[in-house]
Amino acid sequence: MWNKQQLSYIVDDAKIGLQRNKGSVLASVALLLIALTLIGSLLLARAYLSDALDYVESQLAMKVYVEDGLVQDVADILAHQTYTDDVTIETGQQMLEQIAFFFNGKEHMLESFTDGSVPDAVKFTVHDASYMKTISEQLHDVNGIVQVVYPQQMASIIDEALTTVERLSVATVIIFFALAFGIVYVTFHLAMYQREKELRVKLFLGMDPRVVRLQFLVEGSVIGFIGSFIAIVLTVMLYNVVFVPLQQAMPYLGSVARSDVAVICIVQLVSGVVISLLASYMSTRVMIANG
Repeated sequence: MWNKQQLSYIVDDAKIGLQRNKGSVLASVALLLIALTLIGSLLLARAYLSDALDYVESQLAMKVYVEDGLVQDVADILAHQTYTDDVTIETGQQMLEQIAFFFNGKEHMLESFTDGSVPDAVKFTVHDASYMKTISEQLHDVNGIVQVVYPQQMASIIDEALTTVERLSVATVIIFFALAFGIVYVTFHLAMYQREKELRVKLFLGMDPRVVRLQFLVEGSVIGFIGSFIAIVLTVMLYNVVFVPLQQAMPYLGSVARSDVAVICIVQLVSGVVISLLASYMSTRVMIANG
């Protein structure tokens, strides 16, 4: 273990190192801040719309509503058909629980459906969506089947649009993370060359290479912590200014619990520090290892 004097030296040298490269340090913090704020915003939006998104995705499956007492028999028959996948039973109560978020603040309206008027259903997907209409017409003629419902075009369009937006958002976050990693890497690589003679003398005189490496890791952790902290502050502000009023105005779309916000902040903090530490270690490991 390092003694108090060594730790004090590491911290003081790290301060000097950060002050020597203010421009690069600020650029690293800025890119980390942008990436972490973006991911925080996306996670907040995902948490807020999770109920609505789950409902839209559930509408992409075919549903066969059946008479009382026949749901298991119909499920067994459909499970053995060559055109079906993921055959599951959805009771009337489960269906009501799925759409309950539409009635946030108006629970009395939902109670009118809880008298058993919603029949049980068998839900399944098909190998080729183009055959849904034909399959629906054939199942309509089967005894015991009350109604056949298959995805409307709008549900498919919404799902495709949301999937595209989500993929583009993830790609954007990855690009910013990569840029942030690259900037931090370059920052410490340049710092190594600026202090190359100084570091070689220290290593030659017998300084523990781990002490030198820890000095750069401390600098990396400071950059990661600052970027993460500012991103967390902005994310909490976004939650209070945008999402709290939004869920009060439109509670049927969903809500974001404070526990969700806490988890998102932890993800931001860990991501920022890990990226900075990794970039710092990768940029300095060769020279320190070779002494």
